[in-house]
Amino acid sequence: MTSNTVPTDATELARTWVNAYNDQDFEQFGALYTDDVVYTIGAYQLAFRGRDAFVGHIREYAGAVPDRKLTIKRVIASGDLIALETDFAGTSSGAVPALPPAGEPVTARFCTVLQLRDGKIAAQDDYVG
Repeated sequence: MTSNTVPTDATELARTWVNAYNDQDFEQFGALYTDDVVYTIGAYQLAFRGRDAFVGHIREYAGAVPDRKLTIKRVIASGDLIALETDFAGTSSGAVPALPPAGEPVTARFCTVLQLRDGKIAAQDDYVG
């Protein structure tokens, strides 16, 4: 059962964030964000404003890589900022032309910077390498 609470400790928030993402628990994932969250990933020229738009994008991407998994490598926190280094791995469903063909692996390294406001994620910037 999902608690839908937002942890106050940076490392615990990072783990909750990754677990909700990996478990495809979109309700818990969305509960971690402010209503007006701003998301950007410059490498793919994607930007979303608002929790519903961003969580909708995460839901759609779950269909493109249904077995996707983020693994935390490092968490750094300072003030209202949390930086996470993660590895992404999964298998393409073939649903997104920009990804490898169906059955092929999809891997990436991410640096994610989360900015908090009142204990929730108000902005997320993803950098992929």
